[in-house]
Amino acid sequence: MEEELRFLRESIVEVDAAVVGISSVRWTAIPEAEATTENAAPIMKANRFDILPIVAGSAVKEYFCADEWNTYTSISKKAITHRDVIPFDTRLRDVIRGFALDSRHFYFLNNNRKIVGLISVANLNCRAVKVYLFSLLAELEIQMGRFVLKHIPEIDLLRMTFGASVKAKHESVRQRYQVDKANGLEVSFVEYLYLSDLINIVAAKKLFSHLGFSSRRRFEECFNPLNPLRDVIAHPSRSLIADEMSCKKLWERIDSIEEALFIFDNV
Repeated sequence: MEEELRFLRESIVEVDAAVVGISSVRWTAIPEAEATTENAAPIMKANRFDILPIVAGSAVKEYFCADEWNTYTSISKKAITHRDVIPFDTRLRDVIRGFALDSRHFYFLNNNRKIVGLISVANLNCRAVKVYLFSLLAELEIQMGRFVLKHIPEIDLLRMTFGASVKAKHESVRQRYQVDKANGLEVSFVEYLYLSDLINIVAAKKLFSHLGFSSRRRFEECFNPLNPLRDVIAHPSRSLIADEMSCKKLWERIDSIEEALFIFDNV
């Protein structure tokens, strides 16, 4: 039965907190006997840690935290509460949602009532997060492509893309499309289009009404902010989280993608 469940997984790549966070086996912590602000501050500043766990044997009940995110001139010692802890297998989207809506920067991760790791907003710049986001965006592009083909013949898509004035990015698309056709590769043209192209096509052809949007403006307000996220994911060296507002913006983008996927599932 367990094997069969693996074959039935959804198309979105699932990533959990443990994959993105850091294990208590590998984290930097300070022993309880040395847990003073004078000892903790240099460690946090040197490593740019906003959170520094305090270990007492195998237990973790307290931590030091920066009073202001990414600033280490003032730190405080605090006790871990139930609000600071989540299961280590919590879905990544739920972690990001918690960071954004509860204005948090971290969670301790537990398993069987034992703290086994830590995840913070700084961890969201890792490769696993971008893999997760790429899978979300890829699924969105697939669903939007199917929607566009349902309403617009492929020949019309070709005319719209390779019309009188061809943009530079579309010239490379045309070259790839023509090479693939010459090699006998029969792939739908919509698969060569960028997310921004699909959004523009839906807007230009006023297909947004089929998606429940009352106007082009409302449609574009929902979909256009996804293009910058797509650009960041396409360039792995770029950071997702750069400041305190980044996590809220990231959650808004994820929420918009999930809204869009829900819409496409119901049209």
